[in-house]
Amino acid sequence: MMEYKNYNYANKSDVTKMLANNQNVIEAIIGAINGIDDQKWLEEMCIRYISNDDFGIARTAIYGIGDIARIYRKLLYKEEVQKQFSKVTDEKLKFVIKEVNNDLEIFLKRI
Repeated sequence: MMEYKNYNYANKSDVTKMLANNQNVIEAIIGAINGIDDQKWLEEMCIRYISNDDFGIARTAIYGIGDIARIYRKLLYKEEVQKQFSKVTDEKLKFVIKEVNNDLEIFLKRI
């Protein structure tokens, strides 16, 4: 049984340290998106991890892009995100990207 944890980090330096030490990267990405209000920084963080060799980390970064779009209703680095998405070769991750691209169509619609 998977235990749900509500990761929430409000301190960029804590997240940066975790990422630099390759510690709890998935938790750090989720917690940063939940707790840090800096869209540019969050997108840059996720973009760095989209092509990570670790499936779970890459998946979290890809879903993170969808979460950022949902929260801010825009993406600052949409072209770069799509460029990184196009480099992904893992079929399971391509499915995740398809899901997130569907989310982006919904969340980035101009109202």
